Amino acid sequence: MQLYIVHFNRFKENKFVYKKYKIIFLLIISAVILIGFFINLKINFYSFNNGNSVINDISTYCTKLKNSSNKYIGTNQKLYWQVKLNNAKDDYNILFAKLGLAKAELNLGGFDEAVSIIEEVLSSENFQSLPDTSKVMTYNSAALIYIKTSEVKNCVIPGGSIVCQLPTDNNYKQSYKIYSYKAIDVINEWLIIHPENLKAKWLLNLVYMSIGEYPESISKDLLIEVPGQNLSFVDTEFIDVSIESGIYNVDLAGGVIFDDFNNDGYADLITSTWDPCSSMKLYLNNGVNGFKDITENSNLSSQLGGLNIISTDYNNDGYLDIYVLRGGWLMKEGEMINSLLKNNGDMTFTDVTKDVNLADFAYPSQSASWGDYDNDGDLDLFICNESYKDENENIIYPSQLFNNNNNKFIDVSKQAGILNDRYCKSSDWGDYNNDGWIDLFISNFGDKNRLYVNLGNGLFEDKARNIGVTDPVYSFTSWFWDYDNDGDLDIFSSGYEFGIIKSIESFMGKVDSNHSLKLYENNGQGIYIDNTQNSGLLKVHSTMGANFADVNNDGYDDFYLGTGYPAFDALIPNAFYFNKEGLSFVDKTHIYGLGHIQKGHGVAFADYDLDGDLDIFEQMGGFYLSDGFTNILYQNSNSINNWIGIKLIGDKSGKIALGAKINFVCDNKNYNSIVESGGSFGSSSLMKVMGIQDCKNIDKLYITWPRDQSIQEINDISVNQYILIKETEIGYKKIKFKMGNKIE
Repeated sequence: MQLYIVHFNRFKENKFVYKKYKIIFLLIISAVILIGFFINLKINFYSFNNGNSVINDISTYCTKLKNSSNKYIGTNQKLYWQVKLNNAKDDYNILFAKLGLAKAELNLGGFDEAVSIIEEVLSSENFQSLPDTSKVMTYNSAALIYIKTSEVKNCVIPGGSIVCQLPTDNNYKQSYKIYSYKAIDVINEWLIIHPENLKAKWLLNLVYMSIGEYPESISKDLLIEVPGQNLSFVDTEFIDVSIESGIYNVDLAGGVIFDDFNNDGYADLITSTWDPCSSMKLYLNNGVNGFKDITENSNLSSQLGGLNIISTDYNNDGYLDIYVLRGGWLMKEGEMINSLLKNNGDMTFTDVTKDVNLADFAYPSQSASWGDYDNDGDLDLFICNESYKDENENIIYPSQLFNNNNNKFIDVSKQAGILNDRYCKSSDWGDYNNDGWIDLFISNFGDKNRLYVNLGNGLFEDKARNIGVTDPVYSFTSWFWDYDNDGDLDIFSSGYEFGIIKSIESFMGKVDSNHSLKLYENNGQGIYIDNTQNSGLLKVHSTMGANFADVNNDGYDDFYLGTGYPAFDALIPNAFYFNKEGLSFVDKTHIYGLGHIQKGHGVAFADYDLDGDLDIFEQMGGFYLSDGFTNILYQNSNSINNWIGIKLIGDKSGKIALGAKINFVCDNKNYNSIVESGGSFGSSSLMKVMGIQDCKNIDKLYITWPRDQSIQEINDISVNQYILIKETEIGYKKIKFKMGNKIE
């Protein structure tokens, strides 16, 4: 700044030059000052607390967003519609403003206020004289207000999330029905005008399900049959134990890590929410005593909310760290810095984002994945940003590949050839061709997916089109897995609908393949075969968060889908698919009691009670401030097959052994697993539980360590126990769990 002033004074000595260039210099100085001002604002906005913390004052950011017109949580949206209402001169604009105000109240949690406004509209003298389009708009808004209000009063406030579960019967139906009946009334009026409107039909069916009057109270011409609705709820194998376990909490959409943070073998829980006014939460697993909320003592209470969280061990100290992703869905308002939180080994965490060179960008992000792509023994990072091209073909918010160099991260995206310029929703590392170098699959929304093949020299090449894995066009969650247990990695990619019509049509047998699930089978020769239809997965579910695991210990991975999108009409049951010996998948959503109608987000699996079967945690909730919902912990209580639990500790391959392969043969059946955390928005436990059906003893078990592909042989292992295997030691040790004691 001083340099500009010195030069300016020199020019003033020459009157001609001064007069000629006075305006130019003043403009330059003004521009510099303005740039400096905005830079300073950005620095203050994303300031560092004591040189480390990404967000200096979480309440400051929260206040800014809440006092804005942000459609999800901004209180100015009420003011906007109130001004519209005050200035409205005719019936249509008055109606339009009142509906906007009612929706704003609904968005922000003013349920009674929203009901009052919508009922004022419905009972007004001139309502019946309005055109049908205005009536339909009103009935639609009224139905959603009544349905959401009923959900809150029946499920959220009482703490009885199971009441919002499908199917319902007399034991689980909603007890406070007044708003459900009001919803039925307005939906019927809507259907009089538009008798074939599919969304209206679905909402009507849904309301009758929630009060236990489905299907008998619905006329045949309006009935939509949901698979499994005639199954008895008592057949469920999963029971929600969130309240008695001490983890009951109401949050918005977010992520979860279901894993062991103090290395005592007990899976702890860390949850996050996109809500910038709410902190992350840490629940310590106390065994038979349930979970204890230790958020305050962990230093996580001041951490800004994040849409997603991913487990890692970036510094190879053997303790799981946390990577927090922020800004998804928010576009320009989503320019928030992600955070890397170091586990200090004592259940406290330190923000090291700045220290590791990851604080120099602020892009809206939804997903990330960790993997050692260069086989040097430490974990590298790919960040899946919501990228797009502007009118000049510039990439806005590019996805990024960071190389880990002695715990400092370097952006190598361009030189590595990874330039994903698309709206990235999820990513996953996996060695699809078994050449010892992990490859990267990227799921994009609204464009082709990508499979970047690792060439082993720091370079990648997109071969998705050649290999045949570009679809679905509207992709969201995805992962590598070996669903058929043949030793090579297959790909699952779930389509996504920004709405509910295609999901409803899917129930009725009409499937849009651009939005459907996709299952690609690896033929073992570098090519993928689309096995979606043959496996029974040609379905649309609007998947947001999802994950996979073998819940019945038969040796084949099943998967659970959390469904939804931000709007209040996103009321589609979550879905569970049972893997039938790698040949096909069967929808067992409702017989397992997993068909929750609230928006499902972070999904993770772990054996939190150490009984040899995998339990399910789901972070529920939507995006609007009022659309929070309860966390759910589904306890798996009905496993009859044998199992083996394996904890790996690496050396050259990294302490958490991410990417290590486990395989063995028992009773002439192959069993394969990889140390990984699973799907999108949920990190499952890295301590593997492998179902083995009736197998009584494992003669030979093989570990392929990821760094050098060396194979370690373990002999004579008894089943139904947890064992510890180290990369540098011969044999194995039986794990004796003791809460608080490190497994070594």
